[in-house]
Amino acid sequence: MMLSAALVLAMAAAASAQTQVTTSGGSDHGLKVTIYPILAWIPLGIGIDVTVPPIEGGGGGGRGKIIDGRFDGAFLGGLSVSQGYWRIDADGLWAAVGGDRPENPKLAVDVDVIYVHATGGVRVYKDLYVTGGVRRYALRYDIKLAGYPDFQRKPGLWDPLIGLGWHHAGEKLEVHATFDGGGFGVGADVDISTALRLDWKPVRHFGLTGGYSVLYFKASETKLGREFTFKQTLHGPMVGIGLYF
Repeated sequence: MMLSAALVLAMAAAASAQTQVTTSGGSDHGLKVTIYPILAWIPLGIGIDVTVPPIEGGGGGGRGKIIDGRFDGAFLGGLSVSQGYWRIDADGLWAAVGGDRPENPKLAVDVDVIYVHATGGVRVYKDLYVTGGVRRYALRYDIKLAGYPDFQRKPGLWDPLIGLGWHHAGEKLEVHATFDGGGFGVGADVDISTALRLDWKPVRHFGLTGGYSVLYFKASETKLGREFTFKQTLHGPMVGIGLYF
């Protein structure tokens, strides 16, 4: 949490020094740029599900459900650019979570998730966009299961994505809803995310944003002849500031 707070404070200082960008915004077909230098994500529900192989001699194995989850922090920043029928969105995430199961066989999991997400979209009807893009994962997880060597993995994954976006931009209020999914076995087995945000712009070029976001992914790995399947769910509110040009 200390690291997350430090990141937020640092980005707040950067935001106050942000240099104004001149664009042709104003008309529906003009270039519009939005920067989210602070977009903190605070997951409330941390679901970690690890399927582990059976332990020789009977007992244990099977599904290892983490019942005491812990959240160390999360940070998200983003950028949106739109003009006419086209729109580009990009954001980056860092999240650190973990959990422990005290019952036998004892199980502990620590996870660091870092990704960069970028999509391009074309408007197909009013404020509705069809999108396609990629998500880059840098995932580090450490699984400790009683009776087994520590299982550590640092996969780097590129996940292709397809999805939908609904973006309504008013003078004082903007509404953004997104859904995309992918993986398809190219990177992760399953990669799904969705978010809903409202942007309130009380003054020109500056606003506050808030909403809710959900991220789910599933990956598997074989080590020492045994397959570990890892599922991660993060969901919670998002709050931050936006700079509009």
